[in-house]
Amino acid sequence: MRASEIVETLLGKLAVAAGRHLYGVLGSYRALDEFAKTLQEANAPNGTPFPRPLNVNRAILDAIPDDEFKRLVEKEAQRPEPTAKHVAKAFKEVLRAHLTGKGLLVLSNLEMLFAYRVELDPLRTLATDEDRILLLLPGKRTGDKVFMFHESDEANCTLPKGLIAGDRLWAISEGK
Repeated sequence: MRASEIVETLLGKLAVAAGRHLYGVLGSYRALDEFAKTLQEANAPNGTPFPRPLNVNRAILDAIPDDEFKRLVEKEAQRPEPTAKHVAKAFKEVLRAHLTGKGLLVLSNLEMLFAYRVELDPLRTLATDEDRILLLLPGKRTGDKVFMFHESDEANCTLPKGLIAGDRLWAISEGK
């Protein structure tokens, strides 16, 4: 789909007052950056401009105090679990801090979540009624699977099946 078509479809979905409101857009990093610009040029159903995407990686790093992060990194090679646990905790804190019933939260740069295999269920459980979430996902749908970071030869991550309903996950057309 073209970016403008996705925005129109998203506006229709956002007009529904209640229910689960987790959405996703798939594409290359370049296409997702262009989509974010197109989205910010549009107005949300309440008449205000759509928000800028929140860089999840940066927000997680900002949520972990520097001295604590330094200790985690020093021991990560031997024991990665504490680092993964801190990343997951910081992610939940970031979500709760930004989901305040004010409309749509657009999330980008989710690489740390996949690198540390952070459970993504908080996205599903917190995206309801007035707290709506749009994920900008560098990925590609193939059949019923969504392969994340498809531009990398090394990546073999998939988006958890059922995280986002099929009619709320759109692939952006390249070059349009």
